[in-house]
Amino acid sequence: MIIAALLLAAAPPAGAVAITSDRDGLSFAYGWPREAEAVPALSRRFRADAAAQKKRMMDLVAGEKAFRAEQKLDFNGLDFSRQYELYGQSRQLLSLVNATAAYTGGAHPNSGTKALLWERRLGRDITYANLLSPRQSWDGAIRQPFCVLLDRERAKRRQEPVKRADWPAQCPQLKELTVALADKDKDGRFDHVDVLADPYVAGPYAEGGYEISLPITATMIGRLKPGYRADFKAQPPVQ
Repeated sequence: MIIAALLLAAAPPAGAVAITSDRDGLSFAYGWPREAEAVPALSRRFRADAAAQKKRMMDLVAGEKAFRAEQKLDFNGLDFSRQYELYGQSRQLLSLVNATAAYTGGAHPNSGTKALLWERRLGRDITYANLLSPRQSWDGAIRQPFCVLLDRERAKRRQEPVKRADWPAQCPQLKELTVALADKDKDGRFDHVDVLADPYVAGPYAEGGYEISLPITATMIGRLKPGYRADFKAQPPVQ
């Protein structure tokens, strides 16, 4: 019950949505910020997903209860939480990241993140790659500095240099990571790319997840389609 208890402890900001319950063997929490609630299509999507996730978890509760009764084991309940966080918004784009954690009876909760980039004019979600001009890419501009900064953070947590021969020392591929546009100074223009590695992706579960913030440079903005460039602000590159 730890996941949902922490989420229920703090009231959501004004205008945010929080769907919570703690009964029948399931602690459940699902929420999103007011900026997402202001988009009708997202509001409908999140409410439908919340209902679907709760039904799925209640089916798991029933199965877990039956299994534990058969084995004469205690049943202490299951947990689910999915929280969307605003990473930034501009005239055309809304950037969110959801953090999902679920305890379904194992040794520890499973958790992960996923980015959602909403294009207001198109009325649908897209990826950051959709913002780029033809034959342009941000892959190298993101992964190369990410790998450098990730190693610095891993060395701090491990209190020793990263050892390349070990599995946790490898740098994840972009497809294994969550990449989200971020507006750090909240001026309506994106200035960073936040790259998140969930537990197990960049190291053992005990290390937790990693979040590395990378500046959006003038070179990266130059690779955008012209219609999106005003939504971004250049920063100095990683040193």
